[in-house]
Amino acid sequence: MTVPAGSYPGQDAPVVSVGSWSFIMARPTLPDELAYRLARALHRGEAALAARLPQARETTAANTVAAAPRLELLHPGVRRYLREIGLLRP
Repeated sequence: MTVPAGSYPGQDAPVVSVGSWSFIMARPTLPDELAYRLARALHRGEAALAARLPQARETTAANTVAAAPRLELLHPGVRRYLREIGLLRP
């Protein structure tokens, strides 16, 4: 993948790189409300992030659900948000 010039401050030229899924790891003791708010903020910012970095188009709440090997591996606060937006069943 190529990160377009100007994607980051001071990056005047395209940068050839490798691509991978973005993950946010959280400790099991992270408060549910904080994980919920983080998931909500990232979901609400999907379009803005993708506009700035086209390769981020795949970093979505829906793809989080699709990529999880087991849903119980997702933080309970994140699962709560995903249920709220209809990506997980109640």
